[in-house]
Amino acid sequence: MTMTRPLRSFHRWMRSNGVECSDALSLIDDPSTKSISVFSLCDLHEGDLVATIPKSACLTIRTCSAREAIEAAGLAGSLGLAVAVMYERALGPASQWHDYFGVLPERECVPLVWSDEELATLLAGTELDKIIKQDKQFMSEDWKECIEPLIGSFDLDPDSFSLDNYFSAKTLVSSRAFQIDKYYGYGMVPLADLFNHKTGAEHVHFTSVSQTESDDEGDDVNNDDEDDQISDSSAQGDNPAALEMIIIRDANAGSEVFNTYGSMGNAALLHRYGFTEPDNPFDIVNIELTVVLKYCTSQFSRRQHKIKAGSLAKLKLFWLLQPKFRIF
Repeated sequence: MTMTRPLRSFHRWMRSNGVECSDALSLIDDPSTKSISVFSLCDLHEGDLVATIPKSACLTIRTCSAREAIEAAGLAGSLGLAVAVMYERALGPASQWHDYFGVLPERECVPLVWSDEELATLLAGTELDKIIKQDKQFMSEDWKECIEPLIGSFDLDPDSFSLDNYFSAKTLVSSRAFQIDKYYGYGMVPLADLFNHKTGAEHVHFTSVSQTESDDEGDDVNNDDEDDQISDSSAQGDNPAALEMIIIRDANAGSEVFNTYGSMGNAALLHRYGFTEPDNPFDIVNIELTVVLKYCTSQFSRRQHKIKAGSLAKLKLFWLLQPKFRIF
């Protein structure tokens, strides 16, 4: 298959930024799905090293060109990273990650950016219906409160930081970003985010590698400022050098090489990544407590109903007291 121009540019970008991709891997651009997949060109075995990615090549708040403004505004996590993505995209060819953005979609097709008609047709009556509406409300408030005041300080096209572009950046961050370490935090990891997900059947895992003296002497990627940052990172107990992708399950020649995004049901996969899996073993159905109580009322005596309702109320209270994590 002929390599597309964006993929050729991305391969050059990886070489110039110290990203090492094994010759045993092939990046395939599928026009029908408008996505890139990773395939093996030969048999891969447990323990094989297939990629090394310097942390300095990852797009994070600390590595982006707008670091000072983002940190001065007190933005962190996915919110700060979304601003970093918008800023670097607005720089165009001047951005260190311009050719990396070339292999990413403008936005991921997650429900957050679906049209109202699509939401009404496809999600009405599901648990995601209310969640997506809340996401849009909260994110619009975040943009108004945290990002709009920053736009004037950026010497770039204000439209690049619009609410719509913020939503687009958030879809990339939510579906592709990784927690790198305590120092670099949350970031976009080029190459690593091209591996598709497969529940319970992933082939690769991440790990960190130490930086040796030879790396210090021969690394053309890190400048002096980045070396200082790496020293600070080391002092915090995080590995400063790079991320490695290691084969943890054999892959046959010609087969797709998968990562895993975690063990989650289809609602969570659709919410965060924009796809579902057939026969997902982690799929669940949430049933509202009022429906269960109504069923109990129709099936049991008043005394039995009170006992069961009390037990369910305690269960609900226990669930409400557990820590919750919003995806966006």
